[in-house]
Amino acid sequence: MDTEQEIIYLRGEVARLGADVSNLTGWQHTQNGTINRVDAKVDNIYKIMLGTAGTAALSFLGTIITLLVVLSTKN
Repeated sequence: MDTEQEIIYLRGEVARLGADVSNLTGWQHTQNGTINRVDAKVDNIYKIMLGTAGTAALSFLGTIITLLVVLSTKN
């Protein structure tokens, strides 16, 4: 391969690599947006689970208090 053909080949390779990098950069931005949305959904699920656990704990505490009150009034 002579020098001129090698330069033409290398220019093509550089252009192809530039296009690949551009595509990967766009894909990365898309993935970052998707990850941010998933992170927000996970945060919301965590808050819901925490609220549910708190409600269950308060309900259990209320049941215990009610049982103690009923048992103490029977004596």
